[in-house]
Amino acid sequence: MDPGAISEQIDRILRSRSFASKSQLRKLLEILFKNMDSQSTLTPHQVIKELWPAETRTKRSADVATEMNRLRHALDSYYDGEGNNGPIMISLPNRTVPGPDGTLEKRWIVAKPREGETAGSRRASEGQRPIPQVSTRRGLKLTAAMAAIGIVGYVSIRMLTRHDQPRSGRLDGSTLVIMNAEGKELWRKAFPEGFSADWWYGMDLATHIWFGDLGGKGHTSILFVYSPACSPQSPHSSTLICYSDRGKEKWRWTPGRDLPELAGSPATYGTHVVGVLKATEKRPPRIVVLSQHNPWWPSQIAILDSNGKTISEYWHSGGLHSMVLADLDGDGREEIITTGISEYDHQATLVVLDPDRVFGASTEVRPEFQIHGMGVAQERLRLLFARSDLNRALFQFNIATEPTVEHGIIRLTVMECTTPPGCRIWYEFDKNFHLIAAFAGGDEFRSAHARFYENSKDAHPLSAEEQAAFQKVRCLVGCKSEFVPVGSLVP
Repeated sequence: MDPGAISEQIDRILRSRSFASKSQLRKLLEILFKNMDSQSTLTPHQVIKELWPAETRTKRSADVATEMNRLRHALDSYYDGEGNNGPIMISLPNRTVPGPDGTLEKRWIVAKPREGETAGSRRASEGQRPIPQVSTRRGLKLTAAMAAIGIVGYVSIRMLTRHDQPRSGRLDGSTLVIMNAEGKELWRKAFPEGFSADWWYGMDLATHIWFGDLGGKGHTSILFVYSPACSPQSPHSSTLICYSDRGKEKWRWTPGRDLPELAGSPATYGTHVVGVLKATEKRPPRIVVLSQHNPWWPSQIAILDSNGKTISEYWHSGGLHSMVLADLDGDGREEIITTGISEYDHQATLVVLDPDRVFGASTEVRPEFQIHGMGVAQERLRLLFARSDLNRALFQFNIATEPTVEHGIIRLTVMECTTPPGCRIWYEFDKNFHLIAAFAGGDEFRSAHARFYENSKDAHPLSAEEQAAFQKVRCLVGCKSEFVPVGSLVP
């Protein structure tokens, strides 16, 4: 195949919305592409040296295999969504394939002409189970702080094929620039107040801008979360702005509300994620906005109609940061899956909501954290994740983040170290939220645990009992028992 065409396809993937928040997977894809002509001799050790240059002593082949599997699923999701019209299929075969001379050889990465097939039809022809199209988001990803002037953030979204329709956006300093599929500028909007420092620190552009047909009339609308620059003396909430395809502002919406529980603290809220529920036969598209009071709690999940009117809202006593919309039970309706922190013993939490039952406030055991006047919430599921002894010794809480849904498996990570974020514990559930895996990813958690206790009078290695504690995921709502059922656990 033409190397230039392959390079262009790789570049499209790297700049896509699907990969906008997946910096580690982008780096891995670049490594595999760079070694595409010599991949038969590429070793896991070489990949480790390039992917984790500062951790070559702690990373193993199993860590490479884990990242390869994540990249494989991410490529499948990309080709099921915004990349379904791409001319070239990039895949990770994970098996021997015929080489140029017909002999079998190990291949890390393969490129072939698309020939009009979709990723779903490709998997069907190979006898594999189709993947539901889901929208994934990655939150709480703390990145280096960047200067407000001269920064350019890109996000590419699958859109209508009309040349005059918005397809991508970027930020040039304090200006939002909207472009078509060819990268030609269509229009721009200046924000004289600039953007808040928090916008650039840990914010993901892909979760703060959305392109799609909200009205069902063949025209693209743009949803954009704007967080103005402000000082501690003059705080401001973020604003969700809806633009037409021609750049006309259609409406604005501000998250949160003033609550007695804030005890006089300014009602300032920042939006972490905006998403749109797919239309069904009975309902048009609905906008889902996840916001949190600054700096701590509570959190609000609001459902809006296409005109920016609030339909319903759910309140949670804690900080919810990440969200994904996915059809878990195959009924054609997406559920709202969100993760973060619960005020219940400052524990990592996962909350699942039925989009038709988004109302009320979470029920709290500790009266000082109960939100009143909202009614009783009807969460479909509410889980709490155990804190390790390392977390309890060093930090106030652990944090659940990065929820994804792939092949009917729900995955998330819980960070036991919060500054800097890390010491990850990986969790996997089936579609019924039975626990099928709970384990420390790589050596990161074990190494941190060993370093903390090596000079302590309570020095001890990570015990089997401590590892077993991760398997006890407490269920506050949605289960028949105190803890979620345990399936076949990965050791």
